[in-house]
Amino acid sequence: MPMPSFNPAAVRAITFDLYGTLLDLEATFAPAFDGFLRERGVDADAAEFVRTWEWAYLHEGMVDTFIGGPRTPFERLRRTTLSQVLARMGIEHSRDDIEDLLAVRAMPTLFPDVVESLNAMRGRYTLSVLSNGDLSVLERIVSTLDIPVHRTISVEQAGCYKPDLRVYRRAAELLEVETGGILHVAAHAWDIRAAQTAGMQGAYIDRHNIPFAPYTEYRPEIETANLPELAGILS
Repeated sequence: MPMPSFNPAAVRAITFDLYGTLLDLEATFAPAFDGFLRERGVDADAAEFVRTWEWAYLHEGMVDTFIGGPRTPFERLRRTTLSQVLARMGIEHSRDDIEDLLAVRAMPTLFPDVVESLNAMRGRYTLSVLSNGDLSVLERIVSTLDIPVHRTISVEQAGCYKPDLRVYRRAAELLEVETGGILHVAAHAWDIRAAQTAGMQGAYIDRHNIPFAPYTEYRPEIETANLPELAGILS
C-alpha cells in the first residue's frame, strides 16, 4: 500500500533491482545446487543454500566498496563467495565446479509477475534495471529474458556497489532525472533505505514475507506483496 509520504506526481522514472526482485534467485540456482549437493552426498536445503550464498556476496560487495579502490567485478565476487560457502560446509569442489554451477547449470528465471507488470508501467514511466551485476551480464539477462525496460544500469558505471549512495545518484545522472523523480523498486529493505537516503522514493516488494525494518522508524513510500499491486497503485 502507498504511505502518506508517497508523491506519485513526482515519479518520472522507475528503477528495479534485478537479483531477488525481478529475477527469482531460488528458481534460478536451487535446482543446480540441489543436484550438486546430492552428487556430493550432502543433505541440505538448496533454497537455504542459495539464501546463504546471496548474503555472502552482498556482504562482500559492501566490504569491497568500504575498502575503496577499483570495484571487484560482481561475477568474481559471486564465484569467490560460492567457493567460501562450499568450503565452510566441508564440500570439496574445483573451479570447474563453480563455473558449471553458475554458467552452465543455472537457469535464469523471472518471477512470474514481472513481464506483465512492467509492461503495464512502461508506457507512463522510463523503466530501468539498477543492479549490482556487471553491465555485460545484466544486458544479456535483460535481452535473453525479454525484460521490458528502457535501459540497463549497473553499479559498474558508478565504480562501487549498492548501497553506496553514489550508485543511486549516478543512475539519476544517466537517466537525466533528479533523484526525487525516481521510484526505486526492490525486495531488499537495505536497498530501499539507501535509495531514499539518496533522494529517491522507494517501493518495497515483500517477496518473502520479511518485515521492512521492524523496531525502526524507516518506512518505504510504497509496500506491496508483488509487482501487480505496484502497477495498480501507479496506474
